[in-house]
Amino acid sequence: MADKKYRLVTRADFDGVVAGGLLIEMDMIDDILFAEPKDMQDGKVEITSNDITTNLPYVDGVHLCFDHHISETKRVGDRENHIIIGDAPSAARVVYEHFGGQKKFPGISLDLMDAVDKADSAQYTEEDILAPDPWTLVNFMLDPRTGLSRFGNFVISNEQLMKDMMVYCRHHPVDEILEIPDVEERLHLYLEHEESSEQQLRSCTKMEGKVAVLDLRNEDPIFCCNRFTVYALFPECNVSIQVLPNQDGSKIVLAVGKSILNRTSDVNIGMLMLEFGGGGHASAGTCQIAPDKADGVLREIVQRLQENT
Repeated sequence: MADKKYRLVTRADFDGVVAGGLLIEMDMIDDILFAEPKDMQDGKVEITSNDITTNLPYVDGVHLCFDHHISETKRVGDRENHIIIGDAPSAARVVYEHFGGQKKFPGISLDLMDAVDKADSAQYTEEDILAPDPWTLVNFMLDPRTGLSRFGNFVISNEQLMKDMMVYCRHHPVDEILEIPDVEERLHLYLEHEESSEQQLRSCTKMEGKVAVLDLRNEDPIFCCNRFTVYALFPECNVSIQVLPNQDGSKIVLAVGKSILNRTSDVNIGMLMLEFGGGGHASAGTCQIAPDKADGVLREIVQRLQENT
């Protein structure tokens, strides 16, 4: 049992859930805050020596920061409290290995660790995208890019679900997790939107060479679907850019990712996003741009991608 407990600051996604679950298993956490990378970079989240962060940019003063985003190795340099493995498949894996792996976490399912690695590194096939297995479905339910939070009439908040999942995922079989009412109602909505979301993707995507630009700024509603569906529908693309407003509409999110089915792009997405105030890893990243500057930045990013694909 840990002598001192810390606040966990992490992202509200599958990797954050599993990383948090591991730290809770270590009895190191007494509070949880969910944050976005941009908020950390902008100093909107006060970080102190009582905080442990995972899968978020390093902030001075933090007790420990666990990460695997390659852009951070360049930005931060060497810090003793920055536990980063740039080629790790997930931040949860960094936490797991740092504390001793299976020997330290005998009660944590190896299937769970494999699932979070597969999810955060996007090692999915076309079949996984279009006909996901149970753990893949869990990831899609927890992925904010799926868009379930836009349809907020759920019994509990998304934030509370994430906290609950840190408990459920540690010691429950995946089939039981999918039957938990708060998960099941989200799964029902996801499946209900499948056909409409596919139609929306087809109508809103424009191919710019091998770059698929999915512009959802004028769509209402934006139907739920997993972030990889575009690659199954447009197999010729090797990079996608999803353009949509952030949660409060104050910024335009440009979410860039390499196709996980057509792996022919050599661009380091994280480093490219870093140039525009964002970040990420080699295969995916985001930046948030003021609405009046978004079109210009989008054109520049498309051009940079085309030059390197």
